[in-house]
Formats: sequence, C-alpha cells, structure tokens
Amino acid sequence: MDWNALAHPWIEHEDPIEAAHSPIKDGLLGRAALKVGERVLDIGCGSGALSLDAADQVGPDGSVIAFDIAEAFISHLTERASDRVHVKPVQGDAQHYDFSGADCDAVVSLFGTMFFEDPKTAFANICKALSAGGRMVFVTWAGPQHNPWFSVPGRALAEALPEMPKPDPSAPGPLAFANIEMVTNLLSESGFQNVSAEEVDTHLTPIGAAADITAMMLAIGPFRGAISKFGEPEAENALLEIIEASMIDGYGAFAAGDSIKVPARVIFYTASRVA
Repeated sequence: MDWNALAHPWIEHEDPIEAAHSPIKDGLLGRAALKVGERVLDIGCGSGALSLDAADQVGPDGSVIAFDIAEAFISHLTERASDRVHVKPVQGDAQHYDFSGADCDAVVSLFGTMFFEDPKTAFANICKALSAGGRMVFVTWAGPQHNPWFSVPGRALAEALPEMPKPDPSAPGPLAFANIEMVTNLLSESGFQNVSAEEVDTHLTPIGAAADITAMMLAIGPFRGAISKFGEPEAENALLEIIEASMIDGYGAFAAGDSIKVPARVIFYTASRVA
C-alpha cells in the first residue's frame, strides 16, 4: 500500500478531520492521564494532533515519539512541531521497528492501530516500547452499523457498484478492530495485562456542510480505485456523481443547524505491560 499517496489528501483536509476527531482525542487523553515528564509513543500519529496535545501535557521535561509509516505525515509533523523540541517524529513500520530502547511510560494511538497486516506481531513489538508496568491507550471505531461516517459512503458504493464484494470486516482498515473480544485476546497474547475495552457513543462534528464532508471523503477514500476495479472505466465520472449525490443525502440527514453532527461509536482499549 502506498501510504504516502494516502497521506497527502489527509494533510490537505487536516482541519475538518481534526475537528471531527477532537472530542475522541480528548477522551483518549483523559484515559491516558499523561503526567509531566513522561515519555510517550504515539502510534500512527498521522498529521499529529494527538502528538502535539500529548507534548503539551508532558511538558518539555517529557518527550513524545510521533511514529507513522508514511513519510509525508512525518515531514508534515516535523514542521508543525518545530516549536516543540520534545516531539520526535519518526517514520517506520510498527510491526518491525526496534522499539526496545524507547522505555516509554505510555503508548497512545488515535485510530492508528487498525491497519497492521500482522496485528499480533505489531502489538508484541509495540509492547517492547513500554517500561515495565507502562500503559497503552488507543481508540478504534466500532462497527459500521454504529458509524454513518463509514456506512454512508459504504452504502453509496454498494448501490453504485453492485458487483463489488462486501468488505471483510477483519481485514486491515478503519473498522478492523470493532470486535472487542478479538482485540482484547490479541492484546493479552501480545504481552499485555489489565486489558479492558470501553464503547462510547459520541458525535463527529467536522467543519462544513454535507457537500463539504462528501468532497473530503471522496478525496481521502478509495472510490476511484473501486470504480476502476468493479465499474466501467468510461462511466467513472457518472458513477462518481451518483456516489456523491448519495453521500450528500446521507450526511445531510445529520444536519444540525449550520453544522453536521454524525453519530459515532468508538472503542477505547487500555492495557499495560507486565511489570
């Protein structure tokens, strides 16, 4: 997968994405309870909102390793964090990177753990980044039935491309960790203890109207790839228009005054390394 190619549209739509994720990020930080002077690893840091807030909480006596597989995200965050010398952006694959000397007090992740090809290997490796008794807190999406953010474009794609097979819910992707039992077992088998999960209902309130949200999702999602694989190439523009109209209608159903409030359900996972 070309993670750099995927990262650029996210960076271009950074403001609405970070606005949508903001209450979830705050919930994650509240559960992580970072302290001044702690060492933190942010897995799948993306454009860096969580890393920057974590850096503010641990202060200059602490440190934050902002880790992502996409060099484009790391380059972008290096610029955003130029005034925070205790933020260290690092590019690498969490499944194989040598974390053994990190000695972190906490690992955090905001929707950055669901894309591993081999999650057991990844979590076992991430566990090595923690000091004895160190804690991990990360958040993932619950199933699509609880998240119109994904079910609206999913339905639009299915209607426009009836030949497209249904996605495998356990395959790497944004909804891969919706199965709580699977994830908690995975963490227990990867060297973690005190594993728990908490489902929380919330709302996503991105910047913009339904058409703006649709344009953003079309930019960051795999729509053209799906059309080229399961549709007629000469009908690409027409199919995109059909998908766009369906998504605008779908997101428009959640209009609340001048904004859009999309219902969402997320899962906060917590665990610690064996002391």
